[in-house]
Amino acid sequence: EYTNRGAKALENFEKLTVFVRAEYPGKFLGIGTVKTAEDAKKFLPLKPDFLVSPMGNPQVALLCKEHDVPWMPGCLTPTEIFNASENGAAVIKIFPASAVEPSFVKAVKAVFPEIHVMPTGGIKPEKAVLTEWLDAGAICVGMGSELIEKRLLEAGNWSELRQKMKNAREVILSCKP
Repeated sequence: EYTNRGAKALENFEKLTVFVRAEYPGKFLGIGTVKTAEDAKKFLPLKPDFLVSPMGNPQVALLCKEHDVPWMPGCLTPTEIFNASENGAAVIKIFPASAVEPSFVKAVKAVFPEIHVMPTGGIKPEKAVLTEWLDAGAICVGMGSELIEKRLLEAGNWSELRQKMKNAREVILSCKP
C-alpha cells in the first residue's frame, strides 16, 4: 500500500504503479489514506489493486465498486464494521489497532465470522504480537511506521531498512499456520 500523503502522492503512485507492474508482475499495489470521493477519482484510473481508507466513506465505497477495486475501510466499532461490510468492504481495517487489543478482533469475529479484518496502526513486527492478532482471527495485519521507521528514511539508511523488512518477513512467515 502506497500512502496518499503529500502534494506528489498521485504522481509518485503513478510512477510506482508502472515500476511495480514492469518489475514485479503478479504483486499487488494499492493506494491508502483515500478519504474522499475526489481522492478516489484521482487514483482509480491508475487501476490500483486495492484502495484503503482510514474510515468508511460510502462515496468511496461506491466508486470502488464501480471500478471493481477492493475497498478496505478503517473501522473501530461494530456499527462501523457492519456499515462498511454492507457498503461492500472486502477487508475491514481495524484502525487504529493500538486503541484495542486482539481480544477485540476475536469478539468481532464471533459476531461477524464472514468479515475479514486487518488490524493496522501500532502493530509491531514481533512474532508474539503478530501471532496474537492472527490467532484472534485477523486475516493479516498492516504495518507502517512500526516497520518503516522515519529515522531510517531520513538518514537514508537503506541497509538497515532492508534488514528490518527482511526480519519482519521472516517473522510473518513463521506465524503462518
